[in-house]
Amino acid sequence: MMNFLFTCVGRRKYLVDYFKSELHNNGKIVGVDMTTTAPALAACDNWHLVPSVYDTDYIGRVIEICKLEKIDVLISLNDMELPILSKHRSSLEELGVTLVLANDSAIDICSDKYKTYLFCKENNIPVPSSFISLDTTLAAIASHSVNYPLIVKPRWGSASFGLYVVETEKELIEAYNACKKSLSISYLSQFKESNDDVLIQEFIKGKEYGLDIFNDMNGQFKGVVCKEKLSMRAGETDKAMTVKADRFSDFAAKIGSELQHVGNMDCDFLEKEGQLYLLELNPRFGGGYPFSHEAGANLVRALIMSIQGRSEEITIDYEVDKVFAKCDTIVAAR
Repeated sequence: MMNFLFTCVGRRKYLVDYFKSELHNNGKIVGVDMTTTAPALAACDNWHLVPSVYDTDYIGRVIEICKLEKIDVLISLNDMELPILSKHRSSLEELGVTLVLANDSAIDICSDKYKTYLFCKENNIPVPSSFISLDTTLAAIASHSVNYPLIVKPRWGSASFGLYVVETEKELIEAYNACKKSLSISYLSQFKESNDDVLIQEFIKGKEYGLDIFNDMNGQFKGVVCKEKLSMRAGETDKAMTVKADRFSDFAAKIGSELQHVGNMDCDFLEKEGQLYLLELNPRFGGGYPFSHEAGANLVRALIMSIQGRSEEITIDYEVDKVFAKCDTIVAAR
């Protein structure tokens, strides 16, 4: 028997269904969210309401639920929750809960977009030019080492909050100041570790790829699944086609072996004139995972095997040129 708790379960009903299928009734799936209308709760065996992850009572409530439901494994589906859980890692592990949660260093590098940039530079992974100083950016533009358009966004955060594409110096300065002001009054302000909280980045337009980089529970790289994103909807991959891993495998192995995360790493690459550029790293199951799963890369099974101490049995294979599209469904709110 193995009982799983999914925090911030939100809309990830497909993930709950995948885990339930693999458990074969030898365990239960418990979901928590701050609203009863989170669609994935409808698929969970048990569910609980919790306060916001930023609430001082949040971790205490999660610990209560772990005790009540006899939770064996906890998986978070929210980027912003990861550093919060990390701070309380020992309290949860003392209950006998296995956390599918990246190490502190990996969480820090992935959540801080400028540290992601520095990580890529140190490991020879192509990445868009990035700056955290307006003066440095203007100097780079003057020297023609970077050109417009540029993208301005929060250094910490997710989705498209506070994101601007700029074409001129005037627009750049206005966007920088607007982003900084928005951050100062948003929930993201509690995550910043310095006043350099705005990232200015080379804007790259081209094909976008999503990778699922899988490590076992010991942080050992086991494989990668690659998809070309065909369509986006509300910030998530809506349609995608699986592609060969050849162009990405060295980068994926480097990321997996250097960061030593556990479980899945959701990774985005952009392509411009045949060159790949890493855009983002998220150490969790992402919105693009079902395309990997449906193509035969069952990372849910791989994760369960690793938790059971069977990592040596894991193989990750998938069919290429498989095209899938998400569709809406209706569930009754809890």
